[in-house]
Amino acid sequence: MEAKVLAALGGTSGEQQKDNLCGPFWAARVLNESGYSTWRGKAIDEDLIALRARTVLPEAHAGSDVPPGAVTQTHYRYELPTAPVAQSGTSAAHLAQAIEAASSGQLSCVPLRGQWNAERVERLVEEARELGARLIANVRTGRLWGSRPPIETLLGELEGRPVQAPAADWDVGHFVELEVLIRGPKGSLVVVHDSYPSLGWDGRHLQPPRALADALLRGDGREGGVLAVTTGPSEESVKALAARIGLEIGAWDNGTRS
Repeated sequence: MEAKVLAALGGTSGEQQKDNLCGPFWAARVLNESGYSTWRGKAIDEDLIALRARTVLPEAHAGSDVPPGAVTQTHYRYELPTAPVAQSGTSAAHLAQAIEAASSGQLSCVPLRGQWNAERVERLVEEARELGARLIANVRTGRLWGSRPPIETLLGELEGRPVQAPAADWDVGHFVELEVLIRGPKGSLVVVHDSYPSLGWDGRHLQPPRALADALLRGDGREGGVLAVTTGPSEESVKALAARIGLEIGAWDNGTRS
């Protein structure tokens, strides 16, 4: 099943983000794949977006900043500010501003927040894709399923049978892309594209909508949300979709100092 999904999505990428630059990584990828390669004469990559989005790196601390199987990468092209771990990261508002500025306003970011549940996640992923929007989600990874569950677990979820949720790989605030919804006879799964190829199948893993809803709600005193990146003409359609499914339009507070 996973091989067919990857083929339908255009194969694998194999590229890993630099430590703590998950938001800029996805912003740069969406911009590049939308035809934007430079910004004011500089190449658009995760480093440039991190600089312009005011990303804050964590100060020296115990523990790893990368998930199991990943290799730390800290060769940043620009000097970025630092703060205690709890205040580090990239804010959703500044990430959206950077995407819109780098595309000279040709791309629009609709920030979505609210009382996430499985139905809202399902409808957003399915209907936003039909509108041509890219969905960059800011989640807590500790509430996701582990990225390599047994095939029997995935099939059981699609068939609506009770299954044991695989333990999460790690537990941090993280940006990922929600790519497509897969429907089964009685259940569904979302293809999540991660910035770490060591997770899932070369960076893609399958998550139940209810697990993604929990990851967006976070439960750690911070907020999660989704940036719907789209072209100008589709912006109002995305906003209308948000209203239909009961989501608010507005940036969320993920705890970043910036």
